[in-house]
Amino acid sequence: MFQSVSRKIAHLFSVALFLVIPLPALAGAPIEPVLYPNLHDKAELDRHLHLLNQIYPCDWHDAHTRSGYNLYDLGNGIQVLEFSCTVGLHNLANLYIRRIKGSKQPARLIALRRPKGQPVTSKYILFNSFWDLNRGALTSFTVDRGLSDCGSFEVHRFTSDGYLELIEYRAKRNCDGKFREPTDYPLIYPAM
Repeated sequence: MFQSVSRKIAHLFSVALFLVIPLPALAGAPIEPVLYPNLHDKAELDRHLHLLNQIYPCDWHDAHTRSGYNLYDLGNGIQVLEFSCTVGLHNLANLYIRRIKGSKQPARLIALRRPKGQPVTSKYILFNSFWDLNRGALTSFTVDRGLSDCGSFEVHRFTSDGYLELIEYRAKRNCDGKFREPTDYPLIYPAM
């Protein structure tokens, strides 16, 4: 009898705990990092220059002098460095390097996932990205031409292990001369 009562109490406790803890916390929800913007440590740039030039040959030193880099601290020693540079008129390329502070693991570029069938310059580049406080996410858009009447819009969130997870992708591929806010482009991902 006592064993049956203790099982019922344990079951009620586990159900109550499930109702109290938000579901995203149980599912390994994306986290909001601590952002350190506009850092100017040239040695940090030089440590990662070979990775940056592999993906996007650019004048990284000049870009670093103008705007530095951003550091996203995700806790547990996991950090993501955001470097930005451009070789064109319309799009600023942002590359993300994940590292574990105090670890002998080499720093690596973060690969980004895009929906199948969408054009991709590089799986490592986000264009014109910025930290969106309202969304708690990295938001980016790509302008396909100077009129800004076509392109794509992406939203990525950091996971607790320091990677970027796609949560929204919109695109307008028809360059018809009619401007539309990128946030109003047709939704591609997640599919409705």
